[in-house]
Amino acid sequence: MLLGSFYTGLSGLNANATALNVIGNNLANINTSGYKRSQTNFSQIMSDTIRGVNGGGNPIQVGLGVRTSEIVAKFEQGSIQTTGIKTNLAIQGEGFFAVSTGSQTAYTRSGNFGFNNQGFLVAASGGRVQGFMGTNPDGTVDTSGGNTDMRIDLGEASPPLATSQVRFVSNLSAEAVNGDTYTSSIEVFDSKGVPHQLSITWTKTPNTGEWTYAFEMPSGTVSPAAPNQGTGVVLFGPDGILQEVDGAPVNTIAANRQILITDLDSGAEDILFSFDLLDIPDPTDLTQNTSFTTSFGSTFNTGTIAQNGFGSGVLQDVDFAQDGTMIGFYNNGLTLELGRVALATFNNKLGLKQIDGGFYFPTAASGPASVDGEGTGGRGTVIASSLESSNVDIAEEFTSLIVHQRGYQSNSRTITTTDQLLQEALNLKR
Repeated sequence: MLLGSFYTGLSGLNANATALNVIGNNLANINTSGYKRSQTNFSQIMSDTIRGVNGGGNPIQVGLGVRTSEIVAKFEQGSIQTTGIKTNLAIQGEGFFAVSTGSQTAYTRSGNFGFNNQGFLVAASGGRVQGFMGTNPDGTVDTSGGNTDMRIDLGEASPPLATSQVRFVSNLSAEAVNGDTYTSSIEVFDSKGVPHQLSITWTKTPNTGEWTYAFEMPSGTVSPAAPNQGTGVVLFGPDGILQEVDGAPVNTIAANRQILITDLDSGAEDILFSFDLLDIPDPTDLTQNTSFTTSFGSTFNTGTIAQNGFGSGVLQDVDFAQDGTMIGFYNNGLTLELGRVALATFNNKLGLKQIDGGFYFPTAASGPASVDGEGTGGRGTVIASSLESSNVDIAEEFTSLIVHQRGYQSNSRTITTTDQLLQEALNLKR
């Protein structure tokens, strides 16, 4: 029986030595971004039965020691630290970043990313970060398709957009007399992205509150024919608010005026734009509208002018929004969504296999990855310009260190005591 005590004590030494190794690894990674501390769990080795259960009494069994049953990662949230580096990303909540290693996809909580010389968003190991790069017609990122390598190309040109809406927020003097004029100008773009100077001239008529308007573009021809001619008449009421447009009350017209520009010098397609005289939030209720043009006081002025076209631009910089969306900034002032970082979740994240660099591989125990955008399916939120710190708790690790140190010492005493008893048994023959 005494010989069995050697192996019982040895199992305790091995188990506690493993635990001490795990604690040392936790403390070594206390400053490792995205690191999740590990915990060692023990289980009893099946007992040796001296007397079985035969109905005549309780069983007599002796334990054979202890073994390490599992070493599990503790996935509690680490604190979020701001770094100021735009490509650093952190996850608040559930999920992992997906990184392609070539033949396989690995998963990590560490968002220490950057762009390589080919424009790919990569982890420190060189693996390519996965995300969604397609866009919907409204310019938002399409997360319904498969994820792919996230990549940018600084210097890449964005396609132009022809102007389809023009707005002047102007005031025409209420004290103007017949023949007074007021002109405002705005830059618009054709289908090739070529800019053109568009001007509108308001002229006071002899009638009370009545003005005419006329568009002019030196590099094109403003259509003179209805219904898209560039001229018209507006009428302001006694309160200075727009009352009629081309003879129709503002609460009955179905839309703002449509103006057509043809014969452009650039050879581009004709420009057809909406001249927004009214803000109509609900097209089904035309009584609820706000006039962009008024006739108050004695001054002429133009406040906000706006149009929705733009010329071709070159990608100059990128940044990440707080939801993980990669945003491109072009030298024409355009801002576009280029992609969004993908997040993966697992049915059993404790079943993941940990490898170097803070990465995990899925296993049969973890189940396959479920990948989507942030905030969906229980996934957490991506925080830009930040990193998640290690979740190692020094006080807890030091306490565990003391406990397992004492466990190791106690098992070593079992071995030395058993050795002394065997020595006494050998001395009986003297």
